[in-house]
Amino acid sequence: MMSGYFFARYSSISSVQFALRHLFQEAVDREASTIYVPQVPLIVMSSQFTQSASNMPNAWGVACRPTLLFVAAYALSITPHEAVHALTSYLLGFSSTLFQMWVNPDPATATSRQLATIAAVGPVFSLAVGVTCWLLYQWRFRRKPAALMFLMLAMVGVYSFLGPLAGSALGGDFNLAFTFLDVQKPVRYMASAIGFVLLPWFMFVMGGKLVGWAPSNFGRAKAVGCTTVAPWLLGTALILLVYWPLPSFLIGSTLGGSVFWLFAVVGAILKFSTPRPAETISSFTGWDFMITFVAVAVVRLLVNGVRLTH
Repeated sequence: MMSGYFFARYSSISSVQFALRHLFQEAVDREASTIYVPQVPLIVMSSQFTQSASNMPNAWGVACRPTLLFVAAYALSITPHEAVHALTSYLLGFSSTLFQMWVNPDPATATSRQLATIAAVGPVFSLAVGVTCWLLYQWRFRRKPAALMFLMLAMVGVYSFLGPLAGSALGGDFNLAFTFLDVQKPVRYMASAIGFVLLPWFMFVMGGKLVGWAPSNFGRAKAVGCTTVAPWLLGTALILLVYWPLPSFLIGSTLGGSVFWLFAVVGAILKFSTPRPAETISSFTGWDFMITFVAVAVVRLLVNGVRLTH
């Protein structure tokens, strides 16, 4: 009984081993007669195609973002600029009415020095905001998507100082301040000359910075168009729409002042080859829309004027 049992078990094991050997031999023969075609390149091609297709909406979101953030930065710079005029007038003891892009003060009894202070404080405030935002852009947010907003705020802030400086002999806040202080014309012309030198240079530098925020797959024309030309033309049109209604002289000054964007366009063209920080570039974010909504809402709330009285 025992020897029969072991014989039967040995026979069973031998049969299994024979079957496994036979299957393995068939697999080897089949492998030897089959041409192996690697599938990795197909997988890579498929993934590349999917990535390219998914990035198309993102690229256009990146392209449109500078225009939206320019409008938001303009509203967050110009309206507070005017609010500082009104608050300074109020702190000096005079009432005023604050509108979205201008102030109507009532300084009937104000001295020339007080009137000059009210006029000059707006551009000085804008310069402080612009420099602060530039430092934050350079030191804190340069490698983050939020950096573009700080770059736009820096540009509009410094522009809102250099613009009135260039207009010292023509019109604007510094022209009013010099008039109230009875500053001699040569000094006004010198200030204007400094402004007309610094403002184009500054916008040229900003153009070189802005072009770095174009999608990496954009050529020179598209990159320059979405980062400078679109904010200049489309952004200025949107600003007039957001601030409407406006007195005719403010419409003219807004359109005329936007001409300095031309230097930003030139800067973007010449600096296009500058390496672009691809890791910081992003499409629209929720914060972009929230900030823009708040900025536009504040502008619209001031359309009918807010009275600051004692």
